[in-house]
Amino acid sequence: DEPKAKAKAKAKAEPKAKAKAKAKAKAKEAKPAGNFKVCVCGGAGGIGQPLSLLMAMDPNVGELCIFDLNIAMVPPAGVATDLSHIERKCKVTGYSMEVGKNPIDHLEECLTGCHLVLVPAGVPRKPGMTRDDL
Repeated sequence: DEPKAKAKAKAKAEPKAKAKAKAKAKAKEAKPAGNFKVCVCGGAGGIGQPLSLLMAMDPNVGELCIFDLNIAMVPPAGVATDLSHIERKCKVTGYSMEVGKNPIDHLEECLTGCHLVLVPAGVPRKPGMTRDDL
């Protein structure tokens, strides 16, 4: 009777072990380092620029998209050009949109295939405003 119980326990354990092995294999199938596409929406602002720099320096990021509105103090294409000079093989592209335009018409190319989208976009405080006013 004891060998039968051991055989049953082993039969139960095998599917679990197979499932664990499958899960491990699936986790290893993840994108290899340097192939992630990241988009920073608001990447030309005061927080977006250093965030974009950090993303461009990350060895896991192979493609970086900088998106911002055309009223940004620095054009997104300029930020992308600056970041393309760092010594990393990261493709950096800038995307700009006019205020009032339909975002769907302008964001498709930028966001298609992204693995991570970061949104540090916001509105700067006007003179005399407190954080509560935002």
